Amino acid sequence: MGVCLAAVCLALVQPRRPVSRRPAVALRSAAPACLFGRDTQVVTDIDDTIKSSGGVAVAGIALGGVDTSYARGSFYPGVFQFGLEISCCRLPLGASPANIAVLTARAVEFRQFLEIKQSDKLCMRYAEAGSKRGLRSPWGVGPVLYGSVQEWICQERKGWRKAENFKLLRAAAPVGRRFVFMGDNGDSEKDLDAAQRIAVENPSALRAVFLHAVSPVDRPAPLPDSFSLPGDVPVRYFRTYATAAARACELGLISSAAVERILDAIEDDMDVDRLNLPPGSPNRVLLEAEVEEVRNRGRRLPGTRLLFGRLRRGRKQEERDGVEPS
Repeated sequence: MGVCLAAVCLALVQPRRPVSRRPAVALRSAAPACLFGRDTQVVTDIDDTIKSSGGVAVAGIALGGVDTSYARGSFYPGVFQFGLEISCCRLPLGASPANIAVLTARAVEFRQFLEIKQSDKLCMRYAEAGSKRGLRSPWGVGPVLYGSVQEWICQERKGWRKAENFKLLRAAAPVGRRFVFMGDNGDSEKDLDAAQRIAVENPSALRAVFLHAVSPVDRPAPLPDSFSLPGDVPVRYFRTYATAAARACELGLISSAAVERILDAIEDDMDVDRLNLPPGSPNRVLLEAEVEEVRNRGRRLPGTRLLFGRLRRGRKQEERDGVEPS
């Protein structure tokens, strides 16, 4: 009786998992993925991490980044699902995932024009991802911690400012919460500098750092090697969120089922972005290659052969409340 009651309780608190329409992915983690424990909050930059800056500059000063491979303001495929899956993993039993926290260099003095509002498309896309995942509590973006006009003038201060804002975020967080930092390696945003400062002062606070590899000229952007920060905090670079998902799984931050959902989201995003991802374009070729590489990596693992090639679904199957077709 006690075992049955525990199983029922567990089913009630877990998010609904939509049925995937594509072959399953099974990747091997370096640590057991998604065990119950302390929750994880994603802390992210915006420009060139969630959406492209377009490489726009004024008087030689970048307005947000260097990436010109996507049009300014375009979201990177899979970014919202990636943040959601990291947030949902390792949750204590019955807990709701932490919202996405934003560390941005946008000047608070220009907040009237640059404020990130819940009605903005960025916030709405995160909320939609949580709703589709079946979360029983509202989930999305918040808090947002801004920079100042000083960082816009003297960009070398951006890393310092983001690290200082992280201190405020951590001070207000529940005891035991840990964080995953997301940014990019563009020279203007100083995200690696911020991550290094955070790791030096709070080595136990960070689970991992993920940096989007971007470039103003090279296609695709050069991909730096992985390394670790003080406290053995892993730093992983990626060009697309397909590779980011695989690396998160290898670190034990998400499960192979979560990787599958991220790949599904990437392909959904690709289907509707005609501007940045027309057939045969460099962006689309890169995405398709990396998605296929992640799926093939799962196929090559021993003992996972039966997981692949059996669950191809129709395009709308995921919207049917997880009901398996007969």
